[in-house]
Amino acid sequence: MTVSTSGVSSPSPSAPKGLRLAAVAIVRDEADVIEAFVRHNLAVVDHLFIEDDHSRDGTRAILDALAAEGLAVSVFDGPQEAAYFQAARTKGLLQRAYAVERWDFAFLLDGDEFLTTPDRASLEAELASLPDSQAGGLRMWNYLPRPLDETSDPFSFFSDRTQKLTGFSAKVMLPASVAANEELKIEDGNHAAFCFRRKVVVHQLQSVALAHFPVRSHDQIVSKTLVAYCRWRTRPDYDPATTALGPMGAMALLRANPGLRLDSLDAITACYMGATGPDDTVQRPFERLGAPRRYDGLAAIRPYDKAASAVDTIIASLTRLEPGGAASRQAAESGLAKFLSKSLVGRWRALRGGHTTLKAEWDGTVRRLSRSIKKRLG
Repeated sequence: MTVSTSGVSSPSPSAPKGLRLAAVAIVRDEADVIEAFVRHNLAVVDHLFIEDDHSRDGTRAILDALAAEGLAVSVFDGPQEAAYFQAARTKGLLQRAYAVERWDFAFLLDGDEFLTTPDRASLEAELASLPDSQAGGLRMWNYLPRPLDETSDPFSFFSDRTQKLTGFSAKVMLPASVAANEELKIEDGNHAAFCFRRKVVVHQLQSVALAHFPVRSHDQIVSKTLVAYCRWRTRPDYDPATTALGPMGAMALLRANPGLRLDSLDAITACYMGATGPDDTVQRPFERLGAPRRYDGLAAIRPYDKAASAVDTIIASLTRLEPGGAASRQAAESGLAKFLSKSLVGRWRALRGGHTTLKAEWDGTVRRLSRSIKKRLG
């Protein structure tokens, strides 16, 4: 349900005539950064579509206040889920956004990512030159946090030091023709997209990049780690060898820490961004766009409350799935259908042995069997 929206049918006053650009983001407990995120990114795109993932801090109140100002931001309620399935949720948000407004391109953002571009005209020209049904890729500058003793202002986290780029790590942005496709699959982290099980071709964009601020303060990163640990471990497809290595490494660090407070952010930052030595950084001043912040009073960080809320969500989910309940049966049947479908797909692909001549026939058989199983199990 859309509960907070503004200006969905008319462009921002400063938006040029031409392509219509949108951005989508799923956020949870981002009160320290969300106002800057909205004001800055609306200086680049025409409309922001944000799903609030049941934030316990002031995130939702800040978003509602920004919408009440008349900014082009639409806010949706996310589902109450213990685990976080980012890929499926992002696809759903894209579809909801496209139902509200017919945009041409959409950026897939996290709440700590800020679009940077020299000018809108260059960005539009490059996007217009992309081949049909292909995506754009944004390079991402990971900004290092300020030292703990450098400032007492929890909202002055914008630094001017980034990691040196050792390669091109893309975050995708999608044209409407891809985003509206029912067969779209998005990779967790928004690093790749697939249609009809084929990876969408990504072209590295030169006119836009992302400034990423994952570690902003002690309380923010500690609470982020605790919540991420709970939500990733709740996923049935969690694999300790490959899944969420950053948050899991950070959680191991917190477990080994003898006290409640870290002496430095260096080690926990390395968990999320990799080890960074003096020769691995570069000065890259960040220019924040948009009006000054107005809602710092709503932006307090309460790490224990954030961690407890993640546990509360898990407990509520377990309560809904008590043995014998309708929700339990429905979830079990749905899970069984998905398991059998995936198992069939895997076994058929193995039997196919890489031969391409029978690919269409095999794939069609698998799809029919999968639909039949899901239908019979409800």
